[in-house]
Amino acid sequence: MPKNFALRKVRSGQGLLPPNPKRWEHEHNGLDLRHELKLPISDRLPHEAAFKLLPKVEVLAHSSLNLDTAVSNHFSGPKSGNWSGMCVPCTDGPTMVIYNAHHHLRRIRATLMEEFFHLWLGHAPTHLRLLSDGKGNRDFDGDKESEAYGSGAAALVPYKPLRAMLEGRCSIASIAEHFLVSEQLVNFRIRVVKLYRLR
Repeated sequence: MPKNFALRKVRSGQGLLPPNPKRWEHEHNGLDLRHELKLPISDRLPHEAAFKLLPKVEVLAHSSLNLDTAVSNHFSGPKSGNWSGMCVPCTDGPTMVIYNAHHHLRRIRATLMEEFFHLWLGHAPTHLRLLSDGKGNRDFDGDKESEAYGSGAAALVPYKPLRAMLEGRCSIASIAEHFLVSEQLVNFRIRVVKLYRLR
């Protein structure tokens, strides 16, 4: 998605950006998505609508696929580091966004928005390797992961309404309920946009 620099310039001085310039790119990405969806700043983001902006993308629960056990175990095995989601580009078909159906909806929404931004921002896919012993590994680009997760979190819980709710003495639980995200995500947003003094 090309960046609308004129729109981004207008946002300064409107209380839409936190006092943390290092995070402004993530904030703009989240606000750009809301602008594209014509979604008011305080409304809950419908993740299904976001994916409709992407051509040839299909969102699927891992449980709806006929996965080999070695792959399926990475989603539902006993390990605490289960996969939460991934994008799988198909040569002659859509890109599949696969999410872990065992996770709570609030976590799934964060996962899906992270995967959405990987696609929307044009990140090159990582390479996944599954080994014969059932273990797996993948390439990891910390900057891209941070950009996708940070942008998704900013889209789900924008700075301006988060600040207003905290100033209005809303609890973390009620903010999480309003945006249909986890309390952990709300606390992440509070930390990165430097609102911890209001918590």
